[in-house]
Amino acid sequence: MRYVLAIAALVISGVLLLLGIGQRTFLAGPAEISYPVQIKSETGYAAIDGKEFAKVPGQANVVVRGSEAFVSTGATRDVQGWLAPFAHAELSVDQNKEKVLSAHVAASSAAEDGEDMSPIDPRGSDLWLESRSIKNQGSGTEKETLRVPVALAEDQSVLIASNGVKPVPSDVSLVWVQDRTTPWAGPLLAAGGLFAVIGGLLYLFAVDHDRRGLGPRRGRRGPFQGIRNAFRRRNKKAGTVKSSVEPPVAPMRALRRGTIPALGLVVALGLSGCSASYWPDFSPQPTKTAPTKDSTTALPPVPVTEGQMDRIADQVSEVAGAGDDSLDAEALKPRFDGDALAQRTANYTIRKAIPDYGVVPPRITKDRLDYELVQTTDSWPRTMFMTVASESKDDANTQGKDESKEGSSPSLALILTQETPQENYLTSRVIALRGGISMPQAAPAEDGTALLSNDLESLELPPGEVGTAYANVLQNGKEAPEADSFDLTTDTLLDNYGLARAQKAQQESDAKGQTMKFSVQARQGDLEPVALSTGVGGALVATTVIEEQIVDSAGGRFKPQAAGAVTALSGLTGEQDVLVQEVAHQMLFFVPNKSEHKKIELLGVTSELVGARNSL
Repeated sequence: MRYVLAIAALVISGVLLLLGIGQRTFLAGPAEISYPVQIKSETGYAAIDGKEFAKVPGQANVVVRGSEAFVSTGATRDVQGWLAPFAHAELSVDQNKEKVLSAHVAASSAAEDGEDMSPIDPRGSDLWLESRSIKNQGSGTEKETLRVPVALAEDQSVLIASNGVKPVPSDVSLVWVQDRTTPWAGPLLAAGGLFAVIGGLLYLFAVDHDRRGLGPRRGRRGPFQGIRNAFRRRNKKAGTVKSSVEPPVAPMRALRRGTIPALGLVVALGLSGCSASYWPDFSPQPTKTAPTKDSTTALPPVPVTEGQMDRIADQVSEVAGAGDDSLDAEALKPRFDGDALAQRTANYTIRKAIPDYGVVPPRITKDRLDYELVQTTDSWPRTMFMTVASESKDDANTQGKDESKEGSSPSLALILTQETPQENYLTSRVIALRGGISMPQAAPAEDGTALLSNDLESLELPPGEVGTAYANVLQNGKEAPEADSFDLTTDTLLDNYGLARAQKAQQESDAKGQTMKFSVQARQGDLEPVALSTGVGGALVATTVIEEQIVDSAGGRFKPQAAGAVTALSGLTGEQDVLVQEVAHQMLFFVPNKSEHKKIELLGVTSELVGARNSL
């Protein structure tokens, strides 16, 4: 009976160990499931909704191989918006056929001139959350894999393309990596090892019981006495052998040598089951609650993530740095537009002609500051307000020499707009924030904000009228009726520009006996103002005021001279009957709600000579 129990325990041990090992080998199933992609149409783009990936369990991957292959992930609304003007393939997963099917989708709309938009390269778009492309664009043999996040299942999609002109790479597949955790392998291996030990002990007890019956009854004490007696008898018989023969190994040492390999096997199997993937997870799982959607209070999404904002800031800084170093305005166009581009273009033109020109725009860095506003919207255009640190030429030259001195370069406010899905965010205004000010309280960037209408009446002034009102103050001085709407206690711009500057120049001219007439005209610029709600009352309004500084000879013999920066911008030289210099003031205001009975505050301004002419 003892032998039956020992053999049964060893048989159970073998079965359990076989099952435990099988969990990790032949019973584990495939490491991944792969579906080929069949794209029948010769389109340059293919898209697959994240919901399709959820049809197959496992971690989804997109595998592409081919020259100039490109894969990106983005919000479904953004991927669809980007693809809308182009014919493309829409992919879907067929579980029954175990492959990915393709449906052709025609371009949704045509351009105003009746022509379809030409295909473009999707690389570098601000819409993508993550993107990868084949680095070796010659051989077409390199394989690139993009791991699709689990969060992609709901509101994100994948775009597969080449360079837009070439068709989608033919070697594309979707691969789902399977979960290889085997929570019962550990218990099975441990139980198998335990039964092996029990079976071995039962077998030794059975053998010991039989051996005890063969020897003398006296002195049968201690564990396994029968086995030890058997070894003693063997030793006595071995004692008759000639002395030249080596003595037999001690019985207990032989026993240990026999048991060490068995115990080693058990220990090895036990240690192999120490991995967490071998054992069940009994920790409490977090409960998932579906978000409640209220159609009456649902807000549009925030269209950019922190990662996208970092990438945009980095590229704006890189493009601006390249333009500043080369004084080439063309280098700015991938990321600049509007008044920001006009300001730097004029500055570059002057500095090319006058290398020691004193006005040098602060270098835009990629260091984002903690104040941003992002328009919540699922359509286009999209607007974003971002603050970044800047660096002056002096700051760059003194880096590492005396870091205790605080740099004089201002913080910068950037107004960026993405007009269409196929375009990137372009910087339309760069405004230097005034030192010592406190930015108004605003909602976090991840909560988003609203782009306000320029005729909104609930603010102290409608956003579209703020620039015009300040232009009147600039032209007519602090006694202008519009001055009552502004907090001018710390406004130094009015002391250096506008009417104050014209009056000072007139006094100096009169003191010299000259007959020239100095005057100023100001107006709001042609670029539309941008108003963003702070979310907690009031709005930030970015606008541009164009100041025309006029010098008229008034028919006298004293005439204004065109030279220096004026000549560089206009080509005019020497005496002119009339000389008009255009200065652009890119301005940022905080406009409070009308109910607060507070005045409008000037938060920042960037002033630059942008043009000159000899006529009114």
